[in-house]
Amino acid sequence: MSDLSSYNLVVIGAGIGGYPAAIRAAQLGASVLIVDKGETGGTCLNRGCIPTKAFKATSDTLLRMHKLDEFGLSGEVNVKADIKTIVQRKNRIVSELVKGVEFLFKSHGVALKKASAAFLSKNRLQLTYSDGTHEIVESKRFIIGTGSSPADLPGIRADGKFILDSTDILNIDTLPKRLIIIGAGVIGTEFAFIFKSLGVDIVMLEIMSRALPTEDEDIASLIIRSLKKSGITLRTETRVTQAEIRGQEVNLYLDNGEVVTGDRVLLSVGRTINTDGLGLENTGVKLGKRKEIVVDKFLSTGVDGLYACGDAIGGKMLAHIAYREGITAASNLLEGKKLTINYDAIPSALYSTPEAASVGLTEKSAREKGLNIKIGRFPYRALGKARAFSQTEGEVKVIVESGTDKVLGMHIAGAHATDIIAQGAIAIQNGLTIQSIINTVAAHPTYSEAVMEASEDIFSRAIHQPKKSR
Repeated sequence: MSDLSSYNLVVIGAGIGGYPAAIRAAQLGASVLIVDKGETGGTCLNRGCIPTKAFKATSDTLLRMHKLDEFGLSGEVNVKADIKTIVQRKNRIVSELVKGVEFLFKSHGVALKKASAAFLSKNRLQLTYSDGTHEIVESKRFIIGTGSSPADLPGIRADGKFILDSTDILNIDTLPKRLIIIGAGVIGTEFAFIFKSLGVDIVMLEIMSRALPTEDEDIASLIIRSLKKSGITLRTETRVTQAEIRGQEVNLYLDNGEVVTGDRVLLSVGRTINTDGLGLENTGVKLGKRKEIVVDKFLSTGVDGLYACGDAIGGKMLAHIAYREGITAASNLLEGKKLTINYDAIPSALYSTPEAASVGLTEKSAREKGLNIKIGRFPYRALGKARAFSQTEGEVKVIVESGTDKVLGMHIAGAHATDIIAQGAIAIQNGLTIQSIINTVAAHPTYSEAVMEASEDIFSRAIHQPKKSR
């Protein structure tokens, strides 16, 4: 056992919250140690955002190849999905990005140790390595960014073979014939579109009354129509009570007595927070009902010198939220700043087919708040670039406050929705009115024009919309 006390900040967790915190702290002049028993980059880089988008890139390419005749291309096309090669490509992309982050650590002088960590007191941390050896770290400053893990259902646990979680399915070596997805939220919906395009029969089982229950209703309806149009079976208000593996199949028992059978099951029912085993009981840090670390708006735990970020503190579990929280926590801790985050201005992204993205209030939530609102819409089918690229499914929906014309929300379903939603995020973050978007010239032809036109539609002045009766 050795003693390490040369670091004036220790970051626990090298995921999308922890590694930006460590780099920002080093940029601010701190001597930083970052500790993680797993892969650098955490869930986002290794088991979430990046690998799923690598799969999605294959999916999108395959779907476009089925539409070659629309682009004046003819001839024989014989393409099939090779899941082993798809996984290998994903692994190569992930490996390159992991090496990139570790290079950034070296560039900024951040020390990385691969070990599990547990607090002995609020200023002392024990590191345990894979060979069983230990080291003690002493510091006056810590940032916890230990992330989250896929959740199981009561009585139904992922086994990595027949019942998979979102990590397992990214490493399969054989495509299933029939995949049953339990949960029709963001993660389940993304995987449904991906594996359907690869030739897998998909059944989705959702306990709520509709898929994508947190999305704006109009945008969710558009994506749900696309699910069904793609041949994906979606069953809502359906509760799974038990799973039974028989031979090479899985039987799922529903609460109405019905049995649904597939050869693989994907559990997509949320995530659990990684705070067990951290020794937080030795620090004075408080935990919430989901074992999330309780922090104030500055990301302080209330224990002197101890901050937290990302999924470990609960809230919306989005990678870009964790990223911003990590940077904010480092700045507040090291510089004594009081920076906060406007969570209302943080967009969400759904990599469905077509994509969907949202920021700010939905129409329903705005009305529930008693706000008087106006709504503008613009369909992708009226957009020149969407026509040229044969991507006409979708719309932009903008919500503003009557009287002030302040932008309250923006919701998009359609090609590149996850890219152009940034316009709504900028508007809400800066308290802008809809005129700010209208008066900003969008390049032509681009998908961004749909945002400008939807904004004009609030006043019935969209150029590429028929005249509305007043």
